[in-house]
Amino acid sequence: MLRDLDPLLRARGLGALFVPMHEAMHPSFRWLTRGAKVTRGYAIKLPGREPVVVTYPMERDEAAATGLEVHLVHEFDHERIFREAPNAVEAHAELFANILRFLGADSVAFFGNAPLQLYAGMPDALERRGIRVDRGDGQDLIQLARKRKDARELAAIRDVGERTEQVVDAVRERLRAWRPGMKLGELKELVASEIARLGMIEDHETILSQGRDAGVPHSRGDASAEIRPSVPIVLDIFPADKATGYFFDLTRTFCVGPIPDELRRLHADVLEAFTRARDAMVPGTLASSYQLLVCDFFEKRGYPTIRSEPSTHRGYVHGLGHGVGLDIHEMPSFALNPNNRDRVETGDVLTIEPGLYFPERELGVRIEDTFVVTETGVETLCRGAYRLEP
Repeated sequence: MLRDLDPLLRARGLGALFVPMHEAMHPSFRWLTRGAKVTRGYAIKLPGREPVVVTYPMERDEAAATGLEVHLVHEFDHERIFREAPNAVEAHAELFANILRFLGADSVAFFGNAPLQLYAGMPDALERRGIRVDRGDGQDLIQLARKRKDARELAAIRDVGERTEQVVDAVRERLRAWRPGMKLGELKELVASEIARLGMIEDHETILSQGRDAGVPHSRGDASAEIRPSVPIVLDIFPADKATGYFFDLTRTFCVGPIPDELRRLHADVLEAFTRARDAMVPGTLASSYQLLVCDFFEKRGYPTIRSEPSTHRGYVHGLGHGVGLDIHEMPSFALNPNNRDRVETGDVLTIEPGLYFPERELGVRIEDTFVVTETGVETLCRGAYRLEP
């Protein structure tokens, strides 16, 4: 939430947080500027104040549409600076210093997506101009503030989630009409066309794999392969809304034809792990504790995990979940890392997605919902229907 950013800035003694955007919309810029549709510009956040947008004249109307305070670069001596500066680093440093002084800030931290060759020299160049630059410890303050979602963000995620479910419904229907010779590419084309039709985009190709490929968690699958009976089909779909940029994440495992007993057992164990983590999760707890819970469960069932065998490619080979928002992977992290102190908090939107994988046996099962954390637990934003039968 935006209000979570002010305490983070004050705790670091920062006068301003600065997010440049060079041609590509970065989630941090989108978040601070309420989705300003500009191709170049800067978002600046001072403690206790609404974000400010600095942009170029061609995009002044788009910036103004955000309702935020807007300034144009020419208010800060842009033409003279870029005509006389010896190089791009010095030019941008002088422009940024003028902006920060105008806003009343004498210190700054940079976040977002910026060309390394330009920003590598920025701290020294700004500090020669009297602006202290926080070099930080690698922690992204905007990610920390974006972790908890407000009502507007939650509504956007719910909306893209409902459309994602419609795509999954279309896949179920097509699989129920399975016939020998049907290609996996037919399903992939269906998913892509439905995502586009419903006003969403595939940030990366949807995971739709079967058999051995389903046993490799991020295998996209072979579009030329025929859909085979009695093997798992994993659909991991994570589209973003075209307008707002918010993601959703949902995984189901299907099987057409007779379902082997081994696959049913594997699926039942994954569903139980999913249910245990879901029912145990409450705000104020370490996210990693739920990874431990699922590792305990799977290891007692005899499966290798990344805790018992860190380099394993079999069994439970990945983390339990992740936050979701303007990035498909956000905080909190569930990693079993001694430095991971992320907590599950009210307002977090996150996934729970345990899985079991045995590629040499042509087996892979994953179940995933996206949840919002409430004061008492978690609420799924999905419809359920976890069965193997489509």
